[in-house]
Amino acid sequence: MSTTEQGVQNRPSGGQAGRGGKLYGIGVGPGAADLLTMRAARLLGEVPVLFVPRGDAVDESRALSIISPLLRGGQEVRSFTAPMTRDRLARDQAWAEAAAQVLSVLNAGRDAAFLTLGDSTLYSTFFYLLEALRRQQPSVAVETVPGITSFSAAAALLNRALTVGQEGLAVVPATRGAAYLRQVLTAFENVVLLKVGPVLEEVQALLAELGRLDDAAYVCRCGMPGQFLQESLALADELPDDYFSLVLVRHGGLDAAGEDEKE
Repeated sequence: MSTTEQGVQNRPSGGQAGRGGKLYGIGVGPGAADLLTMRAARLLGEVPVLFVPRGDAVDESRALSIISPLLRGGQEVRSFTAPMTRDRLARDQAWAEAAAQVLSVLNAGRDAAFLTLGDSTLYSTFFYLLEALRRQQPSVAVETVPGITSFSAAAALLNRALTVGQEGLAVVPATRGAAYLRQVLTAFENVVLLKVGPVLEEVQALLAELGRLDDAAYVCRCGMPGQFLQESLALADELPDDYFSLVLVRHGGLDAAGEDEKE
């Protein structure tokens, strides 16, 4: 695993002397620094060490670019290449190496943060790291700090509800295949399709087949430079194809939602 370090200086750990440090898995939101939670912003300004994953050896970490205005002088930033592979053995080995790096910091009594885009509990690489950490040191101190999801931010940009009343909501990767997506789009009033970029044409064709193109909005690079919104795929012409893209599918208006149950 490739590792680089920036601005390496020793700082007070934020942990107690003689005790191990704590790792914070921090969701930094969809792309805009002002969508960080107050807790995330405070912790990011306090921890002495930050671990930031990136897609490949030459890719700059998007998570780091989001939080860079909050960093103080002297914090240590370690970036590493997150394993993007379906090879379980290779993936486990890569995360085991990352976990060893993190534990070397924590066992020296220093706190650290691991950055992840969006929310730290949703399709996040943080939990690959956490699994590897617990294999090596089950007693490791960890706190998961949630963040705003890309689809929550996208719905807010469109002034569009994700779900109301008694409606259901499904959140799935668009890359699961047409048969699976057909089942979900048939069963749920509201659906979030993530990672749409590689299969955009297939998704559009399926939505057209199911008569749900007009229900669907397309959002690309939410909160990032180059942000693009298309409120109805039925009216779409040419759409930008990007990894950071999603589709929000909503059925009907509020009248069809039903009322919340009363206790």
